[in-house]
Amino acid sequence: MGPIFEHRSPSTESPDVLRDKAEMPTSNEHSPSEPEKATRNISPTNERIPFEDEITYPEGGRDAWLVVFGAWCGLTSSLGIYNTTGVFEVVVSRVLLPDVSPSSLGWIFSVYAFVNWVCGVQVGPTFDAMGPRLLILAGSICTLIGIFTLSVSTEYYQIFLSFSIMTGIGSSLLLTPSMGCVAHWFMERRGLASGIAFIGGGFGGVLFPLMIQALLPKVGWGWSIRILGFVLLALCAISIAFCRSRIPPRKGAETTWRDTLPDPKIFLDGTGAMAVTTIGVLLTDLAYFIPITYTPIYYIDRQHLAQGEALTGSSAFAYQLLAILNAASCVGRYVAGDMADRFGRYNTMIVSLFFCTVSVLCFWLPDIVVPDLDNYALLIVFILLFGFCSGSNVSLTPICLGQLCETQEYGRYYATCFTAVSFGVLVSIPIAGGLLSAVEAEGKEKYWGVALFAGLSYVAAFLSFLWVRIKVKGFDWRIKW
Repeated sequence: MGPIFEHRSPSTESPDVLRDKAEMPTSNEHSPSEPEKATRNISPTNERIPFEDEITYPEGGRDAWLVVFGAWCGLTSSLGIYNTTGVFEVVVSRVLLPDVSPSSLGWIFSVYAFVNWVCGVQVGPTFDAMGPRLLILAGSICTLIGIFTLSVSTEYYQIFLSFSIMTGIGSSLLLTPSMGCVAHWFMERRGLASGIAFIGGGFGGVLFPLMIQALLPKVGWGWSIRILGFVLLALCAISIAFCRSRIPPRKGAETTWRDTLPDPKIFLDGTGAMAVTTIGVLLTDLAYFIPITYTPIYYIDRQHLAQGEALTGSSAFAYQLLAILNAASCVGRYVAGDMADRFGRYNTMIVSLFFCTVSVLCFWLPDIVVPDLDNYALLIVFILLFGFCSGSNVSLTPICLGQLCETQEYGRYYATCFTAVSFGVLVSIPIAGGLLSAVEAEGKEKYWGVALFAGLSYVAAFLSFLWVRIKVKGFDWRIKW
């Protein structure tokens, strides 16, 4: 994933300077705290002070919403695959590579996520210079090559190259420009527009598991993935047709390749806000990827289904659970985007992370450790609550970073944060796989270490975002931030 850059026209004074002047305290007002001074570019209410010659945004209209639709299709193709990794994990672990350890299999999916993130950091400046279409075209080609070669892969290295590397690169090239082009058409309603576009990722996570589940018993693994490839072809074509940028880069402020290089100095901002936010984002993505990957295989082990039943109707509910999770995520992403515009990005993120923690530790973990549990109540509540609340995990984290820096610094901040995050994601599934192997149990009981790891990661992520919010804006939750 790559940065979403805002473009502003030149002015004698920047909007942030004008905003600061408008917010200068009178003699009866208290002086701002040090954390507030360090993040002075963000006003307490996030209101923009109008100034002469500022670039305007359509905030709607046919062209703007067609761009959102194109971005929706692009995100369905990229994040949809990301959210379907649980289905791939079942087939790879139970059918294609049944003798490979869970920790070794974990590298297939964690490297895919790593490539997705780390390549996205490099795509941002190219998007600024060239616009979205060539990037989406290149991403479409890479994704389709990866998916169609995956359909004929049977060895570990073949699956690794086709899915982890080629599909990972393709997903990244689709993801960044799909997000970025929406920012050219919306400012005040950007959270809502981005939330609608990000629903595509959840929709893909609903459509693809159900489609593969229906096709597997009829046509087998190979043709199921080829049909998925043809669906991706149609979605990518729509994305290429409708995704376009609107505002050319301002001379003297273009983002260069240097902006994609991590800069550890930005962690030394005097407040620790950037460093702790990066830790929070890393832990959020680390925790989020675990339920997405292990939900279907958890259900299969919970029901003690044999290896040969992974592709039959007996395991249908395993794939449907992942679809339900992603359907709830669709709603959650829309609501999170709207709430972020109304109440603030950090405020919304903190609430979302709290309920993600509750879903994992209060519903999934008890479903694992309670013996002889015949009903699905705890599991279903976990799937619905986690799906809804985790919708913000992907869509709000890049926007939260924008609260900590000037617009022209965003690329550097994003690169530094998500380079660190990519390495966290890289080790998440291998660690979870190692925990599965370490627990001497059968069936669902062996997943308690995985669930506890995800839950504690969410606790730490929640505390990280909460600390930054209090450090910068204090305990007044009426402040929109």
